[in-house]
Parts: sequence; structure tokens; C-alpha cells
Amino acid sequence: MKNKVILLFLVFFFQTAFSAVEKVGSEELMKELPKLESIDCKFKQEKLIKNIQKPLLSNGNFKFVKGEGVYFETLYPVKSTVSYTNKDYKQINDIILAISNKKYSKLDREFDFYFSKDKDLWTLTLKPKTESKSAKYLDSLTIEGEDYINKIVILAKDGSKTTQWFIIE
Repeated sequence: MKNKVILLFLVFFFQTAFSAVEKVGSEELMKELPKLESIDCKFKQEKLIKNIQKPLLSNGNFKFVKGEGVYFETLYPVKSTVSYTNKDYKQINDIILAISNKKYSKLDREFDFYFSKDKDLWTLTLKPKTESKSAKYLDSLTIEGEDYINKIVILAKDGSKTTQWFIIE
């Protein structure tokens, strides 16, 4: 009986949560999302890879410099620095810069936008259009935030899932 109640609750929750998500155009999105500014904070990442039972965990420092790009300084499990400003990560950096600068028309060619807002918390999901380059490897990119981005979830075509949380102290 307890399992049935939990199942009914989950069905209701997901129907309610996803019914508020609407496909939107870049014009509407520009009005809804806050202007994102440069930020320094901590990050925590969990990567789930198909056929690997335990998630890969990492954490460290995150820096977003508006107009320039994103930097991850990983402190655990291995110390490293990754900059999304170079050509290897150009597409990811272009997406982040387009969103932070509210230049969604660049993204219109590649993605459909799905948006929801509950009080100050907003969620934006980018789903690649079938003819886009991103559709070959990306299922969706979901960004959640308030005045700044709290969480990013990347679902890849290969079944992997990367979740990044951003913590301002």
C-alpha cells in the first residue's frame, strides 16, 4: 500500500512539474531570464556513465567571466584546470556566453527552448533540433537558477548524465 501511495505521489509530482514547462521562443526567453553576471564559486559534479555503477565525483572552484567564458579548477579527485574558452570547448562556451549575454538568436538555429518559472526559480532546457550538429551527441542541456545558475544537467546520447551544482558561500 505504501508503495502505491508513493507511486501516485510521484506521478502527480511529475505531471505537475512538467505541465508548467512550455516551449518558448528566444524573444520570450530574453524577457524571462535574468541577466547573468561574472561569478566565482564552488562546484560539485556527478557524472553517471552507462555500464559503470558508481558515479564519478569531482569538485573544486568555478569561475565565469562574462564575455570571456568558463573555468573549472578541479581539486578532487585530481587537481586540474579546464577552460571552456579554448577551441576544444567552443560549442559549450558559445552556449554559455549566448545565454549570459541574452543572444538567443544564435542558439535558435541549434536548439528548441523549454522554460518554466516558479517564483524566483527558473528552469531552461535546450533540446537540439534534429538537423543540428549537437543532436549527434547531446540529448538535452538543462539549466536551473535564480539570480545565478544553480545547476546544469547534461544528458548525452550515449546515456551518460553529468550534473553540476554551483555553490556560492
